[in-house]
Amino acid sequence: MPEFFEVLRTRRSVRSYTAEPVSRRDIQDLIDSAILAPTGMNLQPWAFTVVTRREVMHGLNSIVVGILRRPEVQHHMASQRLKEIVNAPDYDIFYGAPVLIVVSADTRVAGGTVDCQLAAENLFLAAHAKGLATCYMGFLLLAGEVPEAQKLLSIPEGFKMVAAAIVGHPDVRPEGPPDRKPARINWVE
Repeated sequence: MPEFFEVLRTRRSVRSYTAEPVSRRDIQDLIDSAILAPTGMNLQPWAFTVVTRREVMHGLNSIVVGILRRPEVQHHMASQRLKEIVNAPDYDIFYGAPVLIVVSADTRVAGGTVDCQLAAENLFLAAHAKGLATCYMGFLLLAGEVPEAQKLLSIPEGFKMVAAAIVGHPDVRPEGPPDRKPARINWVE
């Protein structure tokens, strides 16, 4: 297994996956790693939804692509390239990945959203350490309040979707660490 800082430095978002399924054991390991994240007052406000059914992912993709193609959403897209990507006839927000993991937060817990996002980061790092690939599914969060999406995902009552990741075996993995600007640091001494 790679050393921690190497995992941290080399983790990349992957947008090309093989058809090879991810084992249930590996998925359980990822979630077991996710729940080691810190939480306020140790309330552990998360619920995980694991989707491996292609029909469900196709349904979610249709909902999200429909949202992304709305004129008012297109108007706020930062680049022409992004518009071209989401308007491509075969655009798949899941990039063919075999697994979607959604993290939902208990809405009664203040800070639950942040706790769940910390859990998601643990999941990303654990996946990379195991040789799996992930990509954060920010676009899926646009469908968080859509009843059809909530039904497809079986989001528990009293919870809201706050983070999501696709997981799979990488077909193409970007090389090297991602480019990062220097950190903006304000030292108060």
